[in-house]
Amino acid sequence: MKKIFPIYFTLTLVLFFISCNSSQSAINDLETLLHEIETNYQSYSEEDWENIAITYSAIEEELAKHEYTDEELKEIGRMKGKCLGYMTQQSINNLEEEIRVFSKELEGGIEGFLEIFNDNNNE
Repeated sequence: MKKIFPIYFTLTLVLFFISCNSSQSAINDLETLLHEIETNYQSYSEEDWENIAITYSAIEEELAKHEYTDEELKEIGRMKGKCLGYMTQQSINNLEEEIRVFSKELEGGIEGFLEIFNDNNNE
């Protein structure tokens, strides 16, 4: 039994440090993603934003597997808030562009529609 205890104790310590590292690595992944977004968000394509959303979701899943201190949770929340802010801003920009395109198409459609009635009245 005395020979098994050091092995068991060592194994327990190794597992403890591995679990600590994985919980910290999820925080590090979020921090890396945030830095990437902050640095390059202006040049992202639609596909880049889709990949960001997929990566963000995967990080959220990993974060949910671990327990964190109140300070860590606050920092995680701050970083998640910033990531979501950038993603929301991009969605708003996309929506604004879609509205602009739609309004131009609608304007042209109304003009085309009215041309038919003006042409028929001139005959």
